[in-house]
Amino acid sequence: MKKVFYGVISAIALSCNVQAAAIDFSEAWYQVAQKNDALQAKKEQVKYSEALQDAAKSLYLPNVDITGSYTHFDKPVVAELPAIGLPIIGAVQLPGVPLTNQNFAHSSLNAVLPVYTGGRITAAQDIRQAQVDEAQSNYNLATRATFTQLVQYYFGVVLAEQVYQVRLDAVDALADHLNHAVKFEQQGQIAKVERLMAQVSLDKAQIEAQKALRDYEIAKLALTKMLKLQDSVLPTTPLFVNNSATSVTPYLSKTLTDHPGMAILNAKRDQAKGMVKMASAKHLPEVMLYGNYNLYSDDSVTGELLPEWMVGVGVRIPIVERSGTSQEVVAAKSSVRQVNLLQMQMQQDLSILVEKTYAEMSQALEEYNSLASSQALSEETVVLRQKAFSQGLSTSLEMADAQLYATSIRVQRLSASYNYVKSLAQLLSVSGDIDRFMDYLQINGIEVK
Repeated sequence: MKKVFYGVISAIALSCNVQAAAIDFSEAWYQVAQKNDALQAKKEQVKYSEALQDAAKSLYLPNVDITGSYTHFDKPVVAELPAIGLPIIGAVQLPGVPLTNQNFAHSSLNAVLPVYTGGRITAAQDIRQAQVDEAQSNYNLATRATFTQLVQYYFGVVLAEQVYQVRLDAVDALADHLNHAVKFEQQGQIAKVERLMAQVSLDKAQIEAQKALRDYEIAKLALTKMLKLQDSVLPTTPLFVNNSATSVTPYLSKTLTDHPGMAILNAKRDQAKGMVKMASAKHLPEVMLYGNYNLYSDDSVTGELLPEWMVGVGVRIPIVERSGTSQEVVAAKSSVRQVNLLQMQMQQDLSILVEKTYAEMSQALEEYNSLASSQALSEETVVLRQKAFSQGLSTSLEMADAQLYATSIRVQRLSASYNYVKSLAQLLSVSGDIDRFMDYLQINGIEVK
């Protein structure tokens, strides 16, 4: 009865797979790269930094503006003339000359062009470029982390599905064993305890199959959500191993050269150096060209006296500033030293990570290969125990233990192949070779089934 029940469960699971959308790993990675919200946010940060960089390119352009004013005086401004002495009449006070009306209006076009800023503009542009580099490196770092996560989710489903099938195979085998035990008990060939042992072993296998089914469904749900799909997905790329892996040296060398974390620190160092230049430039003079064109003045004397246009050269020489320029230089130089120290620490950490990940990958591969003989032995042992039990030369417990052991070896070997794939993805992610991931399956790769 329980065999029938688990047959129904298996049929349901398989029907779900039929309804699921088949997708290989390359297509899954394309979906994630296009739809992952975190990656899209990092892309927007790159665009934001590029926009600021473009804005910094205009710092060498002149500032041009129009100014205007309208002023109301309490009374017109009048130039008083001195009294003059005339023969016979004597001193005569002349009337004042009105310089402005009581209301005075004026507008002009003004332009200021920086000629020398002590390196402020160049430093600002360098900082903006470094910020773009940092944003791009953050995007690359997030891309690699997302790739590693997808590998874990995608091949986690593959592993869970295969483990579930292995558990179902164990249920079927132990159900057959129980049927034989029941018949042997009815014929008086074995004791009741032997049949009960067969029943207990089947119950244990059924419990493990239930757990495996739940793990499979949870893994599929997680992958489906990560791919932002409505229908359940069915991975078609198998687990694999590859015995032709090279030494750790190429991975280590490429990691220390191309890792986004190193590039981020390089960008931060460039920003810190730019801040040193910016702070140091505050001690230097500024030179600018300026010009003014009179657009409108009222018809007063003052308005008539204003020149139509004028140009000139201006200089600003800092003497004393309250911004603490000297300490800003000290702080900026400290930031540069801090980044240098962080970079040395990151080189050490990355070296450890690469060597550790490579060792884990090698260990998983070694475990998978070493378990081949154990799997062959366990499967042959099951066959022998079945024959021995049918001939009364082996107990029910020995038969069940042989079957469960064979199942555990198969699961262990599948897990080893999953650990290999996961470590390989981590290694390629750290070293920046995620595009080569599928090559390890397609070139000398061994599919795990």
